Amino acid sequence: MTRVPYDVVLMDVQMPDVDGIEATKRIRATTSLRQPRIVAMTANALEEDRDVCLQAGMDDFLRKPVGIRELAAALERVARLVSADSTQRVA
Repeated sequence: MTRVPYDVVLMDVQMPDVDGIEATKRIRATTSLRQPRIVAMTANALEEDRDVCLQAGMDDFLRKPVGIRELAAALERVARLVSADSTQRVA
């Protein structure tokens, strides 16, 4: 199986079988040197829901329905994290 390295994953938290929390934990448990940035997408809007996502290893959190401005802002935030990671590896 070929694996493609992704920079960003938009992770739906409520998925059948393996939910977004478990999927994130599995991604973070891999020994890959290059980890994607993971943005949670969920209809759950409580602060506790956000905390659960961040504790699972997600990098950002968006509430559904997601507006284009909110999505763009989240992608900009994780782009800065990806850029910072690249700079740290070179240094």
